Amino acid sequence: MKLHTLIEYCLLIFFSGIYFAFLGFESSGVTFIIGVIFIYIIISLSLKRILPHYHLADKKMPILVSVLLVIGSVFITMLILTILAT
Repeated sequence: MKLHTLIEYCLLIFFSGIYFAFLGFESSGVTFIIGVIFIYIIISLSLKRILPHYHLADKKMPILVSVLLVIGSVFITMLILTILAT
């Protein structure tokens, strides 16, 4: 998996988790979908501007590292939400 895609997935998991937690899954369908699309657009545009400066966009990551980073982003998201809730 490319590093660009991996970072995009991890950030999407993190910010979507925060958005869903504060939203409480109680919005109407249209506002929920617009929020998720807005989060994806912001992440995608910011990564396209930031990563080319570091020449990391085409770097390949091993599958084990990719899986561990995705699991880590879920863990960090849940940890932050747990700390905020207590």
